[in-house]
Amino acid sequence: MALPYTPDDDQAAARFVNEALRGQDPEVWRDLAADAYVEQTDRVLLAILDRIAADRAHRNAERDTARARLAAGEITRADHDRERAEGGERAKRTAHFEALVREHHRLIAAKARRLRGDDVRDELMSLVIALGTAIDGHRSAVLGGGGEPTGADRALWARLAELDVPGTAGRTSLAALVERHTAGQDHLGSVLARIVLDLAGDAASVARADLLEVWKRKVAPTLTAEEKADFAARGKGSLVTERLRKAVALLERRGLLARSEQRLDLLDRPGLAELAAARTP
Repeated sequence: MALPYTPDDDQAAARFVNEALRGQDPEVWRDLAADAYVEQTDRVLLAILDRIAADRAHRNAERDTARARLAAGEITRADHDRERAEGGERAKRTAHFEALVREHHRLIAAKARRLRGDDVRDELMSLVIALGTAIDGHRSAVLGGGGEPTGADRALWARLAELDVPGTAGRTSLAALVERHTAGQDHLGSVLARIVLDLAGDAASVARADLLEVWKRKVAPTLTAEEKADFAARGKGSLVTERLRKAVALLERRGLLARSEQRLDLLDRPGLAELAAARTP
């Protein structure tokens, strides 16, 4: 079927997508995922998720206000409990609708990413940042070890400082991207080090299952809905567990941890303590 609006009419698309969410017709969703419409459908579903998030924030504010009014004696306990029950029912309906929207958005966003070439772009960007990080690490090792850099070293470092790469907000220097990437990795490593030390106590290792449970509680609340939706669209599983995988790999490279069966062995407790104490932003 032909969709009854053009790919640049987002208002009409929003009305149609809302009806499609209620109808759940597979053929309609195939049309919404067509090359000509998939990016628009992606935008519309993201806008719906944004409204859900705003509505949730509004409900939370109302709940806080109701508690304050109850404490001040402005409303009765019965009124407060009735409003709370009504809010709970609305929250359940919203959660069900949000889950439905997110499931459709996961599929639509994946198609939109493929169409735009986002996966290829992200892979290339990851390779560029990895290369830049390696160059930066080489510079730190040479200068930190008191060695004398060669002419080739200096030329390589100068090239790192000169390069810039395109992004959604214009071009950014590769050096700045490497700095942000390193800071982010250091932060995750610091979080992981604190968790490992807390779980281990005096033991020499921690169970990876226990670590994952605590990691989820610590890290999941720090991730935005946009980050999680974007990662889900790539079809690579959970962003929380991906962050843990990278943090473990970082600490392994630094010689602080080692994987053994279903556990993580603490190789350098003082090093872990030093990293844990580094409260990176």
